[in-house]
Amino acid sequence: MNYWRILIHPRLTRMKSENNTPKACRPQNRMSCTQDVVKTPTSIVFSNKYNKFMGFTLEERQRLNIHGLLPVCVRSPQDQMYVFESNFRSINTNIGKYQYLRIMRQSFERLYFKFVSEHVTEVLPIIYTPTVGMACMVYGMLYRGMSGVYITKYDRGHMVDVLKNWPDSKNVKAVCVTDGQRILGLGDLGANGMGICVGKMELYTALGGISPAKCLPVCLDIGTTNKNLRDDPMYIGLREDRITGKEYEDFVEEFIQSALKAFGCQTLIHFEDFATPNAFKFLEKYQDQCCYFNDDIQGTAAVGLAGLLGIQRITKIELQDHVILFCGAGSAMMGLTALLKKELQSRGLSDEELTKNLYVYDAKGLITKSSQEIPGNIADFAKDMPPIKSLEEVVEKIKPSIIMGATSAAGLFTEKILRTMAASHERPGVFAFSNPTNKAECTAEQAYKFTDGRAIYSAGSPFPPVEFNGKRLTPGQANNCFAFPGIVLGVMTALAVTVPDEVYLVTAHTLSNVPSKEDLASGKIYPNIACAKDVALEIAVNVCQYLFDNDLAQLTPVPDDIREYILKNEYQLDFSSSTTETWDYPEMKPNPKPNPTKEQKQK
Repeated sequence: MNYWRILIHPRLTRMKSENNTPKACRPQNRMSCTQDVVKTPTSIVFSNKYNKFMGFTLEERQRLNIHGLLPVCVRSPQDQMYVFESNFRSINTNIGKYQYLRIMRQSFERLYFKFVSEHVTEVLPIIYTPTVGMACMVYGMLYRGMSGVYITKYDRGHMVDVLKNWPDSKNVKAVCVTDGQRILGLGDLGANGMGICVGKMELYTALGGISPAKCLPVCLDIGTTNKNLRDDPMYIGLREDRITGKEYEDFVEEFIQSALKAFGCQTLIHFEDFATPNAFKFLEKYQDQCCYFNDDIQGTAAVGLAGLLGIQRITKIELQDHVILFCGAGSAMMGLTALLKKELQSRGLSDEELTKNLYVYDAKGLITKSSQEIPGNIADFAKDMPPIKSLEEVVEKIKPSIIMGATSAAGLFTEKILRTMAASHERPGVFAFSNPTNKAECTAEQAYKFTDGRAIYSAGSPFPPVEFNGKRLTPGQANNCFAFPGIVLGVMTALAVTVPDEVYLVTAHTLSNVPSKEDLASGKIYPNIACAKDVALEIAVNVCQYLFDNDLAQLTPVPDDIREYILKNEYQLDFSSSTTETWDYPEMKPNPKPNPTKEQKQK
């Protein structure tokens, strides 16, 4: 009987089997079947580029098949920023904050840039000077994964392949490259110099609104002369001595050509922290060949000239009538003196007139006609006078109204020097450009104290406000972040062929005009760091206009409103929906039934 039932009524046996199966494992109706659901890979949803973390709405979580992988709480952008800010501020050390930001950058790209953009004053000293210098010294310990491309001397002949290994290589439009030989005032840090390029390009995005997908940090790892690094078990670069001479120059040439081949001839190539002789050599070689920029020379020059123009605004004394003493003959001062010379030439001064009140002092003393091995264009400023070794004696002799230092010699501007300047001038200008903070030629407190609060003081790194005789004096920060994000944004927007020196004059004048009359009255010649994003936009608009006016741009057609065009194309810091939009369609007519032919009917 049982055998007969199985043959005649198989459904009875099937029903009995199903009744013994756990309910959760029984086949469900078609509406709940998941075998045909196309799932977005979780690795993409939670990738650095798309990850909203707890900002995904409940509908997005369900549609993207990540529901349950996050707590039920949905955080608004303001909530996310509050959590980010609370964690950041809870960390006591700057290096600790740097580590936290590296982790967040690797995991939540857009949230990270939104945080940096909205908290520039707090975050800039961490991802940029002065903390980035300390971070580069121990970069191997802080390294948290892929942040750029390393090209070694053993990659000759294969640089294009290495560059194209970058996951987003098809979108790259700008490269920031270093060989790590002169990191700030810290010397040869080899492969650890990658931290500088990463920080620079993050400000491309946070301040310039340039998509991070377009930015590629690169480190040319060709060894290091720093024996301590080579012996450091945590060092991440080649443990070999640095290559030099023709081998080195050929290596850089191959990199330039490889970058242009990999990413296109319009790619901006930004050189950063190369040793002074090499920096000027490559600037002279490549500036007219491609879209090339050296921030140490040209960006610093633009910021420095903007400061000088600011002092001109405060004192009402023309630049050519100021006695200016430049301390240091490295890339920063060589770039600044060259740009100042162009500015004065544009005012109709002869070479003799424009160099008359400009003096240069280096480690060997005042640059004079009898000085040996005068670097670069500094020879134009050599004076026909007896050599003077002591900087205090030089100041006593020429009585400068402005002194500018980029020497990495902490305390170079002594009490005697500052008091001498104050005795000769009502509003002496004092610029301590050297980074990081502990390398500054003098502190803000020293400058104000020894000039009776009358100094117009600016530094390369941030200094806190100083209370003096009941007044709160706020030092300016002559920070390159006021220049290079806007320069880069303007150049990339216009698709510049090359970047001539006049672009940096445009940048300097734009920056010098940002401080209001009220700012100038309080001695401020640079804007607040919080305004850096607005400054970048102003510079970009004016740089674009110059490039268009002088047929140096390839963007066509030329936008009717450059500012609107830039804002329309900037990187969006706020998330939109993570799912595609849907819309209703009217009910479609059914497909007509086929009308078989006579032959088909017969078949």
